[in-house]
Amino acid sequence: MDLWFLALPTMHKNVEAFSSTVAIDHSYLIHQACPLLNEEELAKAMRYRQPLARMHAIYIRAFLRVTLSRYARILPHEWCFEYGEQGKPNLCKTQRQQTGLVFNLSHSGDQVLLAVTQTADQEIELGVDIECEREELSISTIMENYFQPQEIKSLMQLELSDQRRRFFDLWVLKESYIKATGLGLAQSLKSFGFDFSLSNKQLLSLFDEKPASEQSLEIVTGIVVNTLEGCVGEGSAGEDTCFDYSEQAGGQVWSIFLGRLSASYRFGLMVKGRKLDVSSIYARRVSLVSVLND
Repeated sequence: MDLWFLALPTMHKNVEAFSSTVAIDHSYLIHQACPLLNEEELAKAMRYRQPLARMHAIYIRAFLRVTLSRYARILPHEWCFEYGEQGKPNLCKTQRQQTGLVFNLSHSGDQVLLAVTQTADQEIELGVDIECEREELSISTIMENYFQPQEIKSLMQLELSDQRRRFFDLWVLKESYIKATGLGLAQSLKSFGFDFSLSNKQLLSLFDEKPASEQSLEIVTGIVVNTLEGCVGEGSAGEDTCFDYSEQAGGQVWSIFLGRLSASYRFGLMVKGRKLDVSSIYARRVSLVSVLND
């Protein structure tokens, strides 16, 4: 399993300075990126009103296409995609059978995460999400609407300083899960939950291609996903009762990882149908310039 991290340009506090920077530093890169996209991708990017959002959309699609070409003798502009009922992108059937590649992509703020794996004889489902922790976000209402009671109970047992971090941990895992299943928000976020009671922390090496360097990321393993089955009643004290959790979501094999890219960014990785450990994950960080000049 390969994880690819890419940092995108961010908005300058001075809009005029940013516009000038884009014109000087990014015109060449945009010129390199646009021919890699198909007409539909370019049209979608152009629908964004903000220049930064349009630029990000172009860079992200180019990043996906260039990275996939590292795995197969297919040129970046030749990749073809199809989409599930809820919009999950996959390679078209012909290229999927030809290459064995499965991927999933996530973007938050100025960070992009792409997961890619190659499998010849195994059908797997893959989902990733990267999220920036936002201090201004009110988490109480979100928890009530989207978290299982047991998740909320476990979160509230933590020290106050750790509760907000656990909220974003759970959120990035939930997003990764619905991306892996391909159901998106058509699947209730309350229909599954995560148990950290057996979790442990390990280190994942992150390699920078240019300049060549290495750092260690904290990654949490041993997380269990449970689906809620049967009734959910309320006792006289307002506590939920009648829980029946199925082990690892109906007996399916799930590999679940929660990582921290920085103090602000965390990411989730979900793989259904394959047992993975940290040693089987290879994480790399690439620059926009290296991607578009590859």
